[in-house]
Amino acid sequence: MTTSRSTTTRSLRRALPAGAVAAAAALPLLCSAPAGAAAADTSVYVWATGVNVRVCPEVSTACPPISGAQIGKRWVTAFCQRTGSEVVDGPYRNNWWVQVDAGGPIGWVSAVYVRGGNNDEPIPGLPEDDFCH
Repeated sequence: MTTSRSTTTRSLRRALPAGAVAAAAALPLLCSAPAGAAAADTSVYVWATGVNVRVCPEVSTACPPISGAQIGKRWVTAFCQRTGSEVVDGPYRNNWWVQVDAGGPIGWVSAVYVRGGNNDEPIPGLPEDDFCH
């Protein structure tokens, strides 16, 4: 049987989208982490200046800041988030706290100062308590 080049090309064009869709659907299954694996660290942007980093796991403004650990207007590594005392700054308020490493000691900052969240809501895409360091 002889097949022309244009017939073969048309057949491949029809088969490729179906194969690409199947491969794209399987990719998340192939790349997902095993159950119980820790989530990857995430970068978040701290939009304010002079934000205190606190060490207490109770995440409250009653916890003293880590000496010399203030951050602001930069990207930092974030590990997790949990609820704690509410912080209010102008029109912004949040009772979520984010555990970060800003190149110094690991500590907590109020989510009020982290870009991407809404009032009294967690930061999207950041895991909760189970992934804290």
